[in-house]
Amino acid sequence: MNQLTEHSWSTPQRQAKAGLVIILFKATVSIVKTVWPLILVLLFKENKKGMDIYEIIILALPAIILTRSLVEYFYFRFYIAQEDLIIRKGFIRKQTITIPLGKIQAVHIEQNLIHQLANVAKLKIDTAGTEKTEAEIDAIQVPKAELLKAYLLKEKPQQPAESTVQQPPVDIPAIRLSFGDLLKLGISANHIQAFFIVLAFAITWLQNLEEIFGDRVIRIVKDSSSQVGISIASISFAVAFVLLVSVVVSMIRIFLTYFDFQLAQTEKGFKIKSGLINTRQNLVPFTKVQYISWEANWVRRKIGLYNLEFHQVMSDDASNKKRRVKIPLTQPQYIENLLAHYNSLVAPQSKGAFGIHTSYISRHTLLNGVLPIGLFLTIFLLISWQPWWLLLLLLIPAIALHAYVYQRNFHFYISSEALQVDSGTWGRKTQIVKWCKGQQVTLRQSIYQRAHELATLQLSTAGGTITIPFIPLELARQIQNYALFEVEKSDKPWM
Repeated sequence: MNQLTEHSWSTPQRQAKAGLVIILFKATVSIVKTVWPLILVLLFKENKKGMDIYEIIILALPAIILTRSLVEYFYFRFYIAQEDLIIRKGFIRKQTITIPLGKIQAVHIEQNLIHQLANVAKLKIDTAGTEKTEAEIDAIQVPKAELLKAYLLKEKPQQPAESTVQQPPVDIPAIRLSFGDLLKLGISANHIQAFFIVLAFAITWLQNLEEIFGDRVIRIVKDSSSQVGISIASISFAVAFVLLVSVVVSMIRIFLTYFDFQLAQTEKGFKIKSGLINTRQNLVPFTKVQYISWEANWVRRKIGLYNLEFHQVMSDDASNKKRRVKIPLTQPQYIENLLAHYNSLVAPQSKGAFGIHTSYISRHTLLNGVLPIGLFLTIFLLISWQPWWLLLLLLIPAIALHAYVYQRNFHFYISSEALQVDSGTWGRKTQIVKWCKGQQVTLRQSIYQRAHELATLQLSTAGGTITIPFIPLELARQIQNYALFEVEKSDKPWM
């Protein structure tokens, strides 16, 4: 076998030769994103005589971007020296990234369509507490990427002793999605959310066209709409068309994201692979998980589908997308399997279920319904009153109903090891957090809560915050004291 040895990593190495194709592709995408508005301006401008500033920019930008990309490729080196991963890049502006191997938490392997055609992969390296990927290697041969990943995570099989032969660790398959599973996920997705995304995209695109071409686009739209005619039937058809597009978009998004989804258990965490065009291989270390949650809308609950999320260690200003790793579950029993390495369900161990005070309903309705809607109606009355503004009043009972259902469904359970919170209105969400993962326990009181001996409790971890609103003050203090006591006495690491 012609495999790379450990010592070969000490030699500075370039990216794969096929990486040049990747670099040129990224440069082309960057050029198109930068130049396409200028190209549209040139196509529709009235005076086309002579070369103007737009044509000069169109000629100069691609040359600058391509030159910079080629320089980045030829001056990129990576190697390992004295238990540090070192990446050097840049020609005029040189940059050296040094990452201690002991601080590396996860190494991800990704392949988009271009990577797959070139038989290379992108390597992304994460360390604890960072808000983004610490370092990337855009193009490295797939076998070499696997070897480097194993070396960085110290997953290499140890050298066998003379009398004992140790086998390399074996990944245990846990979840794999079939074509039927993807269909169920796509059909039961949140199409209302996709509907508004498509609608917002259409409006934004129309505004961009207006900025480029002026009133010409608006006149075309008005002329077209006058020819078709505006009626209830035409509006209904437009809404139905956008909704159909939203369903198609949801299905495509599910297939692109979760195609060939596989989850396997390793010694250090869960290894995840998924993606159709962009293939990703991620590792979720057990030690990096701060708390676990799963949720399902009304349709998915009826057919046993859930979205489970591992909330990982991130810095305070990291985005939610960076904190969370989502796992689609097509069978409820998968939840207990994934919880086994963190903490089992708390509800069966708890002595009882706790809820939130019924005054939550009236306060939520007042602060989020009556007051803001009353303010809007007052402003509209002073500026330009229209009778149909009164339809806003219909939102108040809808907000009250939402608060009522949320209060009825909210329960939390306490055990000596962890806290479980169940919540939701038309869907359901469950969160489980171990006391030893807590970093801060905050007790908050509004003026109303102080007058009625109530409080809102927030348990903050390095992966996010869990909130329990409107509970008795004495109970909130007991939970706060117990959580802080468990954090202080626990010898288990929070990460």
